[in-house]
Amino acid sequence: MRKELEGLMDNSTPIPGEDVKRLFKLMVDSHKESEITKRKIKKYDSIKEVMIQEITGKYEFYHYFFNKVFSERGEAIRKDFEIIDKGMKENNRDLLSAGISGLSQVVASSPIADIEKLRKMIEKVN
Repeated sequence: MRKELEGLMDNSTPIPGEDVKRLFKLMVDSHKESEITKRKIKKYDSIKEVMIQEITGKYEFYHYFFNKVFSERGEAIRKDFEIIDKGMKENNRDLLSAGISGLSQVVASSPIADIEKLRKMIEKVN
């Protein structure tokens, strides 16, 4: 690189004084702009990290929340099948009917059917 610069200097004509000042000012302005850009990049990187953490937090909350909501349904379904199985083994129509009724209620209803109630629950957490 040094040899290249020396070669350029050997083959170049002297720069007039007023152009040296203008060139120096352009270099200083360019450096200032570069520093401003670096600061902006750092700022945007920080904002990006905060947003990623916020999105990740919300994702983890929603994942946990919906796992809980639907796992409770799974638990209810398992219990209803236990009642149905017991009713079948004991030939007990009341148990069978209760199990089927409970199962049909769980299956027919959605844990998120009342979306407004769900939204309020989520807002409380956020």
